[in-house]
Amino acid sequence: MFVSLRRLLAAVGLATALGLTLASCSDLPVSKAPNWRAASTDLCSLEGIMRLVPATQNASGQFQIPDPSTDLSAFLDVHQALTRVITTTLTQAETDQDPYAVADEPNAPLKFGSAWRSAEIGAATDGDKITFPDTSFASYGGKSFMSGIAPVPETGESMYQIVQDGKIPALVNAQPTAVPCVNRILLAAANTGGTWAPPSFAIGPEGGDAILVIDLCLDIAKAVQVAGESALAPNGAIFVALQWADIDDLAHMRTDQESELHSAQ
Repeated sequence: MFVSLRRLLAAVGLATALGLTLASCSDLPVSKAPNWRAASTDLCSLEGIMRLVPATQNASGQFQIPDPSTDLSAFLDVHQALTRVITTTLTQAETDQDPYAVADEPNAPLKFGSAWRSAEIGAATDGDKITFPDTSFASYGGKSFMSGIAPVPETGESMYQIVQDGKIPALVNAQPTAVPCVNRILLAAANTGGTWAPPSFAIGPEGGDAILVIDLCLDIAKAVQVAGESALAPNGAIFVALQWADIDDLAHMRTDQESELHSAQ
C-alpha cells in the first residue's frame, strides 16, 4: 500500500515537472528564419541599401555616405554596417544552397563604369614617420583612383585596367558570389604593391554596372624616381574606403577634395 502510494506521488511529480518544462519551452520566442533573400534583392539598388543600412539615407531621403573629414565615427559605422550586412547575407545564402546545384547556376560578374568618387581615410609609414597619402587623414567626394577604369581588351570584361595619364597602375577583377548583386573584388597595383584585403566587395544589379565599392586597401610600397627611373621604395599604407559610381543620382556627394589616386610614376 505504502509502496504504491509512493510510486503514485512520484509519478504525479514527474508529470508536473514535465508539464512545467513543456510550458516553459512553449513560452520561448520563436526565432525568425534568415531573411537573406530579401537582403540579397535590396543589395541591388541604392533604395535597398538604404533599407538595409538606414544611416546611408540623408534628411532629403537620398543615399549618402557620411563624410569622414567631419564625422569619422559615422563613416566607420556605415563602412562596418555595409560589410556586416554583406557578409551575413553571403553566409546565409551559401549555407542555404545545394552544393550539387550551384555549379549549374552561375551569376554574372558586375561591370565598372569609368567615373568614380570616394570617401576614405588613410595613413602610411616609410618606417620612420607617419604621413597621410590624401594630404590629410580623411577625404570625401573627390575623384577616386578607380576613375579611368576600363575593360582590358581581349578579356571579355573579366579583367579591368585603371588608366591614368596613359599608364596602367592597377588591375581589377570582380568575382561573383552566391548573392547575385555582390562581387568579391581583387586589386593588383603595380606602383604600390597594393591590394584590396578581404572583406572587400562591389555591389550593384546582377551583371550590370557596380554602384558601390566597400574596400580595405593595403599598399606595401611607394613609387619613386631614382636616377630618372621608376622604382618602388618600402612604404606601408592602410586605407578604409567607400567608393561610388559618379552618376547623376549621387551628384550631391561630389566635392573638389583630393583623394589618393595611386597615380603612375
